[in-house]
Amino acid sequence: MALAALAAELSAALDAQPRAASRLAYRALCRDGTVQPWDEEAVRLWEQDGSEDVDDIHHLAVAHHARAYDLEAAGDDAAFAHFEKALACWAQLYDEPEFWHRLRARAAEALEAPVAGDVVDEVRARLPRDLLEVHLTLAARLRTGDPRRAYRHVRLVVGCAFDAGTVAEARHELVREVLDGVPQAITEGRYEDCATALASWLAVDPDNTELLRAWLFTGRGWVEQLYRERVPLRRVDEVLARVEAQARPGLDEVGAMTDELAHELARHECLLGFRTYDTAVESLPSDWRVSPEAVRRARQWADRAAEHIARALELNPELGQDGFYGPVEELRDTELPFLRGQLAVTSARHLLTAARVDDADLVQARRLVEQAAAYRIDDPDFRSDLGTVEELLRLRAPVGHGEEDH
Repeated sequence: MALAALAAELSAALDAQPRAASRLAYRALCRDGTVQPWDEEAVRLWEQDGSEDVDDIHHLAVAHHARAYDLEAAGDDAAFAHFEKALACWAQLYDEPEFWHRLRARAAEALEAPVAGDVVDEVRARLPRDLLEVHLTLAARLRTGDPRRAYRHVRLVVGCAFDAGTVAEARHELVREVLDGVPQAITEGRYEDCATALASWLAVDPDNTELLRAWLFTGRGWVEQLYRERVPLRRVDEVLARVEAQARPGLDEVGAMTDELAHELARHECLLGFRTYDTAVESLPSDWRVSPEAVRRARQWADRAAEHIARALELNPELGQDGFYGPVEELRDTELPFLRGQLAVTSARHLLTAARVDDADLVQARRLVEQAAAYRIDDPDFRSDLGTVEELLRLRAPVGHGEEDH
């Protein structure tokens, strides 16, 4: 009887609807005397009509959410489109004073008593958190079993139309527990366990700045410890590569960084620079009797090391005052220029002493000589080597030769 009475009441209300689309949409929700939360035809009519009436938007929000929950329970990816539309409708209602005015009036009518304004205000204040909490719960539940689906739930939170502060708070709440455990794990030396846990969360929220900071903090602490333990350097390289591979996709999506994240990234870049520089040096024998190909590879590593060190100091100009990273400025100002200068001179010598030297070789050799000279290295042996190569270049290419290609 109650459902029949509700249906009759709804039918009467429908007849009062000023637009045909709304009347038809409301009627479509009623089937066999039962009011349904979702009906495909009703949603089609409301969306086609494009009504800005808050009641219509509210019905769309409820309808899309009802359909989304059914599809989510079935593991159907179609749920995400409905969740997205529902959140968009709710965000629109959140900013509509008329919706909350009507809600208060209807609550008072249903309760047959006045409803205080602060009650409605509290409901409104909780709405974004309550809506987003569903996706946080699902993401946490699916994180290990179905990370792809968990990721999509987090993207719904990140992409919703609620204010940035609400979204940031939701993302923090998602990872609060794992973040709280990081300092203790690092103190106890449980780097692998900590990294494994953080990686599973980064898989579902890769550009979460708090997660990225914790990941970089864990990685650099691990590398510092490996250096102290004097383990084989291939192990250091493995950890650095793992940290880089997990962090880089998210870092590329982050806009403005907090100082804390920037400083952790500076340390990571510096560690990459240290190891890439060492790789370049270790690839060269002490007598520098190396093939042109070996020198080319060493130059690539040295150039990459210079890029890492430059980025590190750009992110944190005071990095040289940070204990383990103290050598960074000497590496930038002295050791890297000297290595790169030596490599440029050696490459130029290889070009100029080859059995056959063409114009392209001469152009490249001249560029290498100019690069080497630009480092302004005040070392007698280096200056002597550079002078020898400059003389070879003059012999091979009289002044002006090949200048048109320079």
